Amino acid sequence: MNELVDYHRMPLDEYATRLANLQSELAAAVGAPNYPIDTVRLGDPAYPHHQLVPCSIYFYYIRINTDGKLYVTHYFYPGGDPNDPNNPANPADWPAIPRDRLALENILRDLALNARQNGANPPPIGTRFEDISWRRKSYLAFFIDELNWKLHKLANGDPCIVFITEPKDGKIGMENHTFFDAMDLDVAMPINGGSATDLRSAVVFIDHMKADDAGNDLGAGGGQFFQFKMYFDVAFAGGGTGMTVIFDPGGTNQGPSVPPPPS
Repeated sequence: MNELVDYHRMPLDEYATRLANLQSELAAAVGAPNYPIDTVRLGDPAYPHHQLVPCSIYFYYIRINTDGKLYVTHYFYPGGDPNDPNNPANPADWPAIPRDRLALENILRDLALNARQNGANPPPIGTRFEDISWRRKSYLAFFIDELNWKLHKLANGDPCIVFITEPKDGKIGMENHTFFDAMDLDVAMPINGGSATDLRSAVVFIDHMKADDAGNDLGAGGGQFFQFKMYFDVAFAGGGTGMTVIFDPGGTNQGPSVPPPPS
């Protein structure tokens, strides 16, 4: 007999885990596994089509402004137009960015400091999780610049991002067959421009720009739309364990995919 579950009374962190498992089961039932983002492909010889090391990052900066409004800006590192493979601002000798915690934390710190000031190095390429599209085999990074907001920790077994395959706003998202190699990051950021720091939470993972579970590259033609839920642990005023807050953005992989420059 099937188990009856009262999701209305379930803690949201447990709900997130159950939802991730349910999405994977539903996708597998139709022959399309919905893999978690912390599945490791880079460096695993069993996945020869997932071994290109990215040289760029799509960076999403998130904070709550003093007026209580949500502030989100998008950036592309190192710069230029990420959707133009022939943009002369995109040099052919971009160095590979290793999947290394310290290296990624240093880059994300610089990007977040630039975003705090609405800087132009690199300039913003979008806002408010609108019109998100990806064409390059790159890292994706989501950074929350709030002391008391933390992305769920993959290391604790809690999903911080779950790909959703039900209809939403007239669109149906794909199962995850392309976003892998996720890492939790805790980035030390200066307080009020001084020497003291506190930690901000981020997640970074690789968009391998694959068309399917077999590892074929995404080709020209219609893009693949993905929608996902992002889970944050938010502290209560006055202490306590806090609660989970969910964002639900989406984005589209546009083909043909652009690989990193030859190393």
